[in-house]
Formats: sequence, C-alpha cells, structure tokens
Amino acid sequence: MRRYLIFFCVFLLFRLQAPAETLDAEARISIIRTLGSEYVALKVPLPVNATGMVLDSKGEFDWKKNEENTLSASQFLPPGAKVQITSIEFAGSRLIFEINGGGKKKDRKKRFLEKIQIGGAGGMTPVARPTAPVDPQGSYVSLQFDGPIPNLTPQEVKSLLTGVLDFSKKSALNSFLDSVPDEFREAVKSKRAAVGMDKDLVLAAMGRPDRRIREGVTEDWIYGERPLKVIFVTFSQGQVISVKEY
Repeated sequence: MRRYLIFFCVFLLFRLQAPAETLDAEARISIIRTLGSEYVALKVPLPVNATGMVLDSKGEFDWKKNEENTLSASQFLPPGAKVQITSIEFAGSRLIFEINGGGKKKDRKKRFLEKIQIGGAGGMTPVARPTAPVDPQGSYVSLQFDGPIPNLTPQEVKSLLTGVLDFSKKSALNSFLDSVPDEFREAVKSKRAAVGMDKDLVLAAMGRPDRRIREGVTEDWIYGERPLKVIFVTFSQGQVISVKEY
C-alpha cells in the first residue's frame, strides 16, 4: 500500500510538471478560421505602433504600461471602436492578432506605370507619379505564454482576449453587413467565398490567404494546408469565378 502511494505521488508530480500539450496544425487552422477576419469592439485603447498590447497566459495585462504606450504613440484606436482581426501569427511562445492591418509601416509596391519611364536629353521620368505610402491605422493584441503556445480551442482563445476584445457585440459585424450586397451576406456570415465577390469582400470574409498563385489572367488564393481541408478561390479580373475545396 505504501509503495503504491509513493508511486501515485511521483506520477502526480510528473503530471503537474509535464509541459502542456503544444498547439498542433489542426488547432491553428481552427483558430484562424474562427477568429480570422472577425469583427470585434475594443474595450481598451490600443496604440497604433509596432507593439500594440501584450497579455499574459491568463489574459491579463499591465494597464499602466498600456496607457503609457497609448499616450506615447502618435495615434490610437479608442475604446468602443469597431475593428477587425486581419491576420493571426503563431510566433514561438506568442500568439499575435493583427488589428486593422497592424501598426507597422509596410513597403509600398510600385504600380506598373511607375516602372515605365519616358524622357530624352533632360532625363527619364516615370509615366505615373509614385503614390505616397499610407501610414498604418491598426495595432496588435498578443498573448504571451511562458513556453510554447498550448493546444487551445478558439473559444479558449476568445476567453483570454475578452478583457481587450468584445466578441459578444454584433454591432460591428452588422454595421459591415449593411454594406454587403444581399446575395453575399450569408457567405460573409459563414466566412466563406462565393462566386461574384471581389477581393476586398473575400478578405473581409476569410482573411488573408496562406498562398497566392497567379497564372495568366487568373489568380488563386489558397487557404489551409494538407492533410486538412484546402480551399482554392480563383479570381479573374478581380472577381471570384470559382471556389473549390479539397
């Protein structure tokens, strides 16, 4: 009996000290598909910068530090603002949610006409004047864990973010849906693409694709990876002409 009790205590101690199960590929895709492109309301201000706000593994954050970061930033997203999760990144022990395109300045790609130059003895001049880069208008909300990201469900992730992001308010989504053509509203609610949508609407419904492949006049946006479900959204002249799942 004593030997059994000792064995049980050692086993229990090992279980308590064993690292939590890390996030697997299926859980990642589930989080992306559930929370990616989600419309939410902010409960606290978010600084528009490259850092945003960092929460710990319990969903708690330093209020004073966030207030200081917000005041030091050139601009911020106010509480109550209706925002969208535009990208999700799994970076080691940190789960990063990009809000409204993020707060980092991004390199602007040259338009086709900017690459064409004309001129003579006076020198060469682009056909089109370069457009000024757009300043960032978003931020980030990150979950920082002590070790690798644990195997969380989308609902558990929402619970950790609930101190900052309000998923219960549907007003943000309803406000956006008011501007969506009637034939696409159900597809957007279900976070899927439909034939006839433009790229902006697909981004709003499904978020950024994992890969993009262009062939001639068509472009494929690919969501997901094998062995899980993969979705191909094919565009021609900026509109969806085909949606296939494999």
